[in-house]
Order: sequence, then structure tokens, then C-alpha cells
Amino acid sequence: MVGNGEYEDQNSSNASSFWECREYHRTVKRVDAAYKLCNELCLMIQERAELEKAYSSNLKKWSSRWLSFLDSGLEYGSGSSPWKGLCKEAEAISNAHQNVRNILIDDIQTGVKQWQKEHFHKSSLPPQTLKETKQFEQDFELAQKQWSKRLKKVHTTKKEYYQACKTERSLQVQVRNAKSDPSGTAEQVMYLFLQVNYIVFQCV
Repeated sequence: MVGNGEYEDQNSSNASSFWECREYHRTVKRVDAAYKLCNELCLMIQERAELEKAYSSNLKKWSSRWLSFLDSGLEYGSGSSPWKGLCKEAEAISNAHQNVRNILIDDIQTGVKQWQKEHFHKSSLPPQTLKETKQFEQDFELAQKQWSKRLKKVHTTKKEYYQACKTERSLQVQVRNAKSDPSGTAEQVMYLFLQVNYIVFQCV
């Protein structure tokens, strides 16, 4: 009722993987979506029930009107039987649609509302949010806490590594230029060479 697999498959290429750090929010939102869908389903059932009730009521009125007309005595004999048959058939259909209305309201809609009440609980303080949503977010946050710390360290180390590689390449160019520069001294070349070795040591 909550998920649309086909829709999610079509949009999976545009969304981050659930298994990535802090990418559980889209999944947690399904709780809120399920709660809203229960409300929409109840509304849809209510509208259908009202249609069934209106159709049933109109059929009864129609049947009553033409049975009363028949009682006026204008029609008799062979025409009376099919006339009554049509009206009785309309009453039977009216009762059937009234039964459908009762099932929709008394069984289906009531069942959905009861299920919603049992599975979703709103917080008492504003803004009123679902306790289940908050709990899932806390559980995911706790489960990913250590992973999140390590992932942050990996990203920091990766950034530092690429910056060191960039610096090392720049120093290598400076060393080559210093060696080919007649005005350069051996001390300058050695200083640059030591810097290169230091950067390389950091990258290892």
C-alpha cells in the first residue's frame, strides 16, 4: 500500500543508495506516507460509500414513485406484472448497493482507521509528528554513528592525500627547474628535494 516499486525503480538512478551514510531519510519518510495514505484511503472509501448510498436512495424513490402510480388504477391486466417486476428489481438492487455502502463504512473504513490507530502515534507536543518516524530516525542514527565517524575520517584523509600529491608534483617540477637553472645553488636543490621526500613520506 505504501511503496510503489515501479516508481522507485525508475527514480533509483537519481537517488542515493539506502546503504550510504545518512541516506535512510527517504525510507523513513515511508512511515509518514503510510499514515497519509490511510487518510486518503478512508476518504476514497467515504466518497464511494456516499455514491452507493445516493444511488440506493434514488432507486428506492424511483421504485416507490412508480408503484404508487400503478396503484392509481390506470394500468391493469398484462401490463401490471412487468411494471411491478421492474420496481421490485429496483428495490433489490437498491438494497444491494446499501449493503455495499454498509460494508465499506462498517468493515473496510473502520478497519483501516483501527489499523492506523494501532500502528501510528502522534506526539503530544507541537509540531505533532509521528513517534514511529522519530524512533526510526534515532535508531538509524545510532546504528550509523561509528560508521559515520570513520567515513568522515576517510573523506578528510582522501582530501589531504590528493592535496599532498598535488604539492608533490609541484615540488618535482621545481626540483627539475632548479637543476637546470645555472643560477641555482646545490642547497636550493637539496631543500626542494627534501621537501619532496617529506611529502612522499606523508602520502605513503
